[in-house]
Amino acid sequence: MTRFAPVEVNADVIALLAKAGLPTEDLADGKVSLIGMWDGGVLAALVGMELHGRVALLRSLVVSLPLRGRGHGEALVQKAEALARQAGVESVYLLTVSSSAFFQRCGFTGIGREQVPVAIRQTPQFTSLCPASCAVMRKQL
Repeated sequence: MTRFAPVEVNADVIALLAKAGLPTEDLADGKVSLIGMWDGGVLAALVGMELHGRVALLRSLVVSLPLRGRGHGEALVQKAEALARQAGVESVYLLTVSSSAFFQRCGFTGIGREQVPVAIRQTPQFTSLCPASCAVMRKQL
């Protein structure tokens, strides 16, 4: 695995997210900052941060199956949080179907949907792309 680097939406990004079953429909709008990691010149891990003033939505975290369990997910979350802090974000939110335990290890706590700020509730992730059954989590930065 090599360095972190910003990445634009491209076929490799879409393929990596689609393989993991993560939504890609709203990435073309340019609101999500993506950070990638490469393995042997191939995009192997990715995270996105969607900034909304003092709050942000962490999204699109994926690590290719052969590289899981090596700390790359945690490293990407930390990098995304650093990006958010630099932008003045105070709280990061996320929606997850199956990774609550992972995000708890990263310092996120579960919250009710009614506790999510309007700016996050109005994102495509919250309104239509992620099922209502998703766990909602928050981390204060």
